[in-house]
Amino acid sequence: MASLIASAAFAGALATMCRRRARASAAARSHGKGQSSHLDALRDDIRNSEDLPSERNLEEAQKLDPMKNRILALRIILGVGVAFGAFQAPWQALPVLIDRKIAADPALPLSESQLKISETFVFVGWLLGAVALHPLMQRLDLKQVLVLLGVTMLFLSVASITGPYVTMLSMTLLCGVRLLHGMCLNIQGVQYMYMQNCFPGYGSQLCAMVNTLYALVAVLMAMSCGTLTLSWDWRPEALIWFGLPMVLGLFVAFPDLLQVVFSLPSALARSPNTSLIGDGESKDKSVQSSGLEEAETMSRSMYRDLCHLSLCFACTVFAYYGLSYSPDSLSTNPFLSAWLINASDILACVLSSRAGAFGRNRAQIWGFLVAGVSLVACALGTVDSVFVISMAILARVALSVVFVTIYVALAEVFPPWCQKTALPTCEIMARVGGCFSPSVGALPVHLSLPLFGLACLLAARASAKLPDKYAPKQF
Repeated sequence: MASLIASAAFAGALATMCRRRARASAAARSHGKGQSSHLDALRDDIRNSEDLPSERNLEEAQKLDPMKNRILALRIILGVGVAFGAFQAPWQALPVLIDRKIAADPALPLSESQLKISETFVFVGWLLGAVALHPLMQRLDLKQVLVLLGVTMLFLSVASITGPYVTMLSMTLLCGVRLLHGMCLNIQGVQYMYMQNCFPGYGSQLCAMVNTLYALVAVLMAMSCGTLTLSWDWRPEALIWFGLPMVLGLFVAFPDLLQVVFSLPSALARSPNTSLIGDGESKDKSVQSSGLEEAETMSRSMYRDLCHLSLCFACTVFAYYGLSYSPDSLSTNPFLSAWLINASDILACVLSSRAGAFGRNRAQIWGFLVAGVSLVACALGTVDSVFVISMAILARVALSVVFVTIYVALAEVFPPWCQKTALPTCEIMARVGGCFSPSVGALPVHLSLPLFGLACLLAARASAKLPDKYAPKQF
């Protein structure tokens, strides 16, 4: 309930700010050249927004019907930000909490060691999904990708509680479901980009809100699994945490859900370079905030920026999840160290909401520097040391802030037509970095934390070479 109230308040404030900015931008454009052509394009966008409202820039549509678009903004925040974003926590962490119940199920011939193997298929699928995301985004816009992944995850939530009960194929089907499960986890980056394109200029605040709610959902899920639903059968527990948020997200965020679903087969069948616009429309009208535009050639500077940002993604995920896998190395009481590290994410989300005021790239550089220096200093510490745990918590806060800024950078450094290449590339590098986190996190603290710190310092150097904003004159 608190998350819904916070989301509603944020949506109202966001709609008000969008309306003010829209008035100012409209006044400035009235003195520019080509005013009539811009108004014609705007009328076309508003007319089209009645069919696909959440795909258009709400800042422009605000002038047509403020109340209607305020409600639409709230639906996008609740459906995409909360249901798809914050409730990614169960999809990433719930298997660890319920696998012991699955192993104890007398109807399933699965042991704990087999379930540990199946957990690795989630991470393998996450990497494969990042690879498949690029060709997928060549054919679909961000809205269609979100709907496709959301519907797939809804079916997987049912398959995860039915497939393992098929005799002789329990392990095979469980691994297959979790492989697809991991592939769908790439919805995280897509929902970040979609919300930033719907609410340009509010990337840091939106990402911070989603990450804060994500941390709260993770805490609530852990408390529920350990107390309220501890004696439950694992199947209704999994169905509630996996399936219910997907159902709510699909129907709340997308009023035209059936229309989008029916458009998927033809969109997937067309050539990646096929334009969505008709022969009579100009190329300028095809440039929409959805991220599915006619392909253009990336310049050398754009490739260089993509290399630097993808390196930041790899180092961030490597160090961030490395700390998540290091509770046993930090303290003889792993539950305490894990609680402290995860609780620090909430503080970091509050700080990351101010990253835009401080400067996105400046906050990113300083975040990497603080995390790098803190973790490298742990080479002098020992297990159960207050110094080591304090430095690890400080580094985790800095990395959580960076986790927001790198996704905001995707929308600010690259134009919309380039994001369909930049997002999958960065996600692939992030998943590659994450594959090394568990093994390095299991090393002694004087070895693992300095390695994470060196990666952060390398990312700080790469961040220093990134521009603050996309500059059209460079391309």
